[in-house]
Amino acid sequence: MTKKNILTIILDSIFIVAFNILFFVNAGTYHNTAVWTCYGFLHFSYLMFLITPLIETKGKTTYLSRLSTYSISFSYFFLEFVFAVIVFALDEVFGTKFVVSIQTTFTAIYLALLVSNLLANDASEKKQVRHDIENDFVKTISAKAKYIESITQNAKLKNRINNLYYTIHSSPIKSSSEVAVYENKISNLLDDLETAVSQVNEEKANELAGEIERVVTKRNFILKTQN
Repeated sequence: MTKKNILTIILDSIFIVAFNILFFVNAGTYHNTAVWTCYGFLHFSYLMFLITPLIETKGKTTYLSRLSTYSISFSYFFLEFVFAVIVFALDEVFGTKFVVSIQTTFTAIYLALLVSNLLANDASEKKQVRHDIENDFVKTISAKAKYIESITQNAKLKNRINNLYYTIHSSPIKSSSEVAVYENKISNLLDDLETAVSQVNEEKANELAGEIERVVTKRNFILKTQN
């Protein structure tokens, strides 16, 4: 266990240890069911607040999603703390059925909000991952086309590959299963184009550049018609 983990555990334990010391020293161990109900729910709320980072979605959207989930968990804990203090102070006023009903309502609302938020965050993260993958495809083949242009010696061919680069660079970054075969073909054709340029086979390179442009145009057309 690292020093950071040890310090984190100590920090997380401060509230619960201090609370229990104050609770038992000042109020003793004899309490009615309403008080013990609040005691249990308060500890549950604090536990949920502590484990929030463990159940949150990890990824690029982690900071904002964790912030919203933290807010929900902290609000629940704070509400439980305030309610528990009131019940502890006025234990003879509140009946067990009332306290259990209120606590059950608080917890049900909290869990519904928490799960809904986690599902929404998970969906957002999956969408972000997909966006990154799709964006990486266009960036990768654009960079590949730019590199091929840089090693091309023939001015006319260089200009054609430059036009091809801008066609690729301006392509939609989104993708779909319908265009996956075209994207795979574009990658393979770019490899062939690099080989042809390296071997100074201008006729083959011009043929491949035209084929790549045709496939890219076909991919882009399919994506645009899916909107």
